[in-house]
Amino acid sequence: MNEAEIFTENGFPEEPSIDETVPARKPRPKGKRAVDLAGIKTTTESHYLNEDTLNETFPKGWHQLEDEVYKELKRIPASYEVVEHHIGVYAGNGNDAKIIRGETPKRLLNHSILTPSLAASVFTAKYVNAVPLNRISEGYGYDGIHISRQVMAGWMIKLHRYYLEPVHRMMKTELFSSHLIHCDESPFKMTGEKDAADPQSKDYMWVYHSPGHGSSHPVYLYEYDNGSRAGHVIGEYLKDYTGVLVTDGYQSYHTLQKERADDIKVAGCWAHARRKFTDIVKVAGDKKAMIPGQKAADEVVKRIAAIYHTDHMYKGTSPEEILDNRQQSVKPLVDAYFSWIKGSVDNPGLDHSSALRTALNYSLNQEQYLRTFLEDPEVPLDNNDAEGSIKKFCVGKHSWHIIDSKNGAKASAMMYSIAETAKANGLNPYEYFQYLMDQLKEYPRNDVPEDKLAELMPWSPTLPDCCKQQLKR
Repeated sequence: MNEAEIFTENGFPEEPSIDETVPARKPRPKGKRAVDLAGIKTTTESHYLNEDTLNETFPKGWHQLEDEVYKELKRIPASYEVVEHHIGVYAGNGNDAKIIRGETPKRLLNHSILTPSLAASVFTAKYVNAVPLNRISEGYGYDGIHISRQVMAGWMIKLHRYYLEPVHRMMKTELFSSHLIHCDESPFKMTGEKDAADPQSKDYMWVYHSPGHGSSHPVYLYEYDNGSRAGHVIGEYLKDYTGVLVTDGYQSYHTLQKERADDIKVAGCWAHARRKFTDIVKVAGDKKAMIPGQKAADEVVKRIAAIYHTDHMYKGTSPEEILDNRQQSVKPLVDAYFSWIKGSVDNPGLDHSSALRTALNYSLNQEQYLRTFLEDPEVPLDNNDAEGSIKKFCVGKHSWHIIDSKNGAKASAMMYSIAETAKANGLNPYEYFQYLMDQLKEYPRNDVPEDKLAELMPWSPTLPDCCKQQLKR
């Protein structure tokens, strides 16, 4: 409490003597709250006493100390504004039947209320925050705005069809410039356009991710190829790619390496190998009550943990140091791991139908691919990057449950690509998508000059500051 706020027993303010005056406080160092609120628009409200009050309180005079400062965060709900365009229409007199109109700004979609800001709002809600369109529609309804789920779905499909093909093409070019690509896929439910001969068949969404090492930038590309998971899909998609694929144990990737041994190398995922053993250990619950098979699985988990730990000791160092550590320290652990695996598989007492044998065989069959990281400092031990990104789609599909059409699936794939790539490059997805749509509408549909398109990519250094994230990590 400030001395000026202390009152005597009689209720009258007591003036502090000169030698009791409170010294000026040192500026407080910035704490977590200050960091959390940095970059947000700040307004200042001042709360000062008037001179009459101060003179009455301090008859002998007063001086002002350093202000006390505290911060609050106010939320200003979304606001909407209808922009009504009045266009002048002119016709000549007499026999001149010519009619002319005033110039109007370009629109995203003809005969539609959609603007870049409204498009960005729907885009962010669904593809960043995983809110289904029916709930987005409901939210708009509370604000007195009636936009159906079907209308918003149509908007996203049309934006993809009219504007985003060049964006996809340039993102794929950047993806293919990367030395390595993470790959994964996830099933989802298609309701509107099923194969009549196989109505229960699954559709798949693929994701390809470049982590942004070297001169390339981080890119996430979701792809929908008629929902197929067949090997020819990745073969066709990656036909012009040369580099390393970081994947799970799906056989089609290995087939691709065999067919294009000079161009493609596959790196396996140690997290997948470990997961099969951790599942066995979890069943045991109490490690003290483990049966022999569970103890063997626990031993494998510890060995893989040692491989991870030894490799991560050099995380953030130079490629040369990482490679040297892998050859000198990690490789012996990997050699010992596979020696132990082979010895366990050959154990005559092992139940051939057990989960442990399945887990052991997985590691054994993946040995060639699990060893790839030892020869390349850029290759990670696992495919968690791609798994993490495909989970964004999985979270979304569990929220909105269905995709109605193939056109909707293709549009969703591109929207997820933009959202995840924007975040990976330090952008605010809403602000970036709004800016992207605002710029693309100025050009003929799907016909943007390459130099201008390059300036609009999520990694472009010329993007305005409004597109940058304010997110604190």
